[in-house]
Amino acid sequence: MSARQGRRCTAAALCEWLAAERGVRVSAAWLTESLHRDGFRWKRTRDTLRHKADPVLQQAACAELEALRLYGWARMRA
Repeated sequence: MSARQGRRCTAAALCEWLAAERGVRVSAAWLTESLHRDGFRWKRTRDTLRHKADPVLQQAACAELEALRLYGWARMRA
């Protein structure tokens, strides 16, 4: 399993990999608990398109928003 190959690793997927590659069968709950007990921590990954953002379009959008603010438009909180 490799994040470099674009794979996301879940406890269930890691259990499947351990069974296939190492012949070790464990439950996802046990594996998660063991990893936490040994100090491993992780966060859910996020998909982003930030690296594909066009700076020129971003500047144009910011300018348009600023123009709207001049006319009294304000962002409303949800």
